[in-house]
Amino acid sequence: MLEVSSTDVKVIVQVSEAPFPDTLAGELEEIGISVVPAKDRKQAAGACGFLIARESDTGRLSTSLAEWDRPGLLLVYGDRVAGTAAEALAARHPGWEVVRLYRFAGGERALVGGNLRSPWTRIISRQLAKHDVVAMVCGMREAEEVIRQLPRYLAWKERFYLRLGESCDRRGVRLQTVARALGMDSRIGQGWLDPQRMERAALRRWLVRQCRFVMRKTNVRRVALWGPPSLWKQMPPGWMADKEVRLYVPRDEQIPNGKGTLGERCTTWQTALAEADLLVVASPDPELMELPLSELIRHMRQPIVVDACGCFPLPEAEALQMIYRTIGEKTNVWEWSGL
Repeated sequence: MLEVSSTDVKVIVQVSEAPFPDTLAGELEEIGISVVPAKDRKQAAGACGFLIARESDTGRLSTSLAEWDRPGLLLVYGDRVAGTAAEALAARHPGWEVVRLYRFAGGERALVGGNLRSPWTRIISRQLAKHDVVAMVCGMREAEEVIRQLPRYLAWKERFYLRLGESCDRRGVRLQTVARALGMDSRIGQGWLDPQRMERAALRRWLVRQCRFVMRKTNVRRVALWGPPSLWKQMPPGWMADKEVRLYVPRDEQIPNGKGTLGERCTTWQTALAEADLLVVASPDPELMELPLSELIRHMRQPIVVDACGCFPLPEAEALQMIYRTIGEKTNVWEWSGL
């Protein structure tokens, strides 16, 4: 449950056999919402609401709600569960109220969905304001629609970015220059230039096409992959056949189990790149973008980089006389005909 105080809010989570993600707990801590397991009655004392952040949470909550002396708040957080399931749960247990909380990318803005006259909606809004998060408050249905449409818009934006890159390739012009110029129009702005890589099917096709071309032209034995494990797991079977693959995953992400996970997990990027012939980048990770390109390739046997995110300035790559391929930026190192 949630405990309302002048400093923070406490929320109980129903923990199943799967541990509650540390990343979610950390996101809530940033805005003063502390997470405690339901089984820890001592820590849960004084709480006045439950957290719903995963699809499985609502199924385990029905019994717990009936056991509490007074109804309180059902806080639906993130985009992993539909608020309608929580509303149905609240309808079966009168007095419990549902508030939807979603933080946009960057964490500085949030969406609060619920009854506009509800004390719980006001409490959550004030909590965000205390932690310098700008909140927009709306009805539950409006919040649900925003959360439903946001990934669709980002996927559309990604498709446009990829198609723009293909057009730039055909015409021999540079995508970053064209994109920045388009962003000078106030209706577009520069914010869209950082693609969220929602359209993974198109991204995967581009990566496979570029890597196959490089492997036809050069002798590649060891490959370093930099990006989210969920994307590498979706790559087609055999795309790195007979290659020694090392995987560096930024931000301490976990490698998913199961067939399709590629290569050896490296705890440092230096280990992943040691004597590598090819570096494949699939996410615009800040750690990577802050590193000098010369420092990266210094660890490699061959300086070949296929970069789906435009992490490095093309003039820097050209000055290093390396093979550098990114979307919409043809280099003069190879003749990239037909790509």
